[in-house]
Amino acid sequence: EIDYKLCLPKATILEGRLTDLQIETILYACAQHEKFLPQYEDDDGTPFRAGFFIGDGTGVGKGRQVAGLVFENYLRGRKKALWITTSTDLIDDARRDLRDIG
Repeated sequence: EIDYKLCLPKATILEGRLTDLQIETILYACAQHEKFLPQYEDDDGTPFRAGFFIGDGTGVGKGRQVAGLVFENYLRGRKKALWITTSTDLIDDARRDLRDIG
């Protein structure tokens, strides 16, 4: 059971900027981001947050999912994000997705 409450603007959801499946992924991922890994911490003792792997197939909208995750975490005060891809062509898509959802 997920008890995470999204901070995404109502317009992002009500205007269909994200699909229901994309929102579901964001909920699960953000619930994971609320958890800390007690056995891992950085040099000043701050524990690392748990991660979430998105392994959906082509056409699901992984870019939108990641953009939603970045935006949600940003709204919660977590200003750092690491977005890894094998394609340098996706930077424009990533910028578009971030702009479109917020």
